[in-house]
Amino acid sequence: MKRTLIALALLLPAMAVAGEKYTNDDLDFAPKRDAYTNADLVKLAPLPVASAAAALEPMPVVAPDRAAQAMAARRDEIFFDLNMLDAEVGYWEDVLATARWGAGGINDYPRIGRDTAEARERITRLQRHIFLVEEELALLR
Repeated sequence: MKRTLIALALLLPAMAVAGEKYTNDDLDFAPKRDAYTNADLVKLAPLPVASAAAALEPMPVVAPDRAAQAMAARRDEIFFDLNMLDAEVGYWEDVLATARWGAGGINDYPRIGRDTAEARERITRLQRHIFLVEEELALLR
């Protein structure tokens, strides 16, 4: 009994709304504020219509600026070089960290060996090279 009452309470509003159907004829009786009627449209002036396509002006051809292109190409090369140098510094820092880890711990003094000496030397050389490349990039800007 309870279920029947609940189902009836839920379905009753849906059945009431389902009976309402609107058509386009019903819309004629609804008030429309500021809407044009056919009589209003007839009173309006006709819109101008073009009889032919408008003549297009040719687009001006601009010669490429060779100096600007050369400078942009050089700037791209410098950014590429910086990315490569940063990647190489990262590689040698990993080699150095691996050598330190082999000494007993990451915070211990690195073992004296070929790997650490070479890694430190290369990192220093690469950092100098990065500094020079960044200076060249600053001059291009």
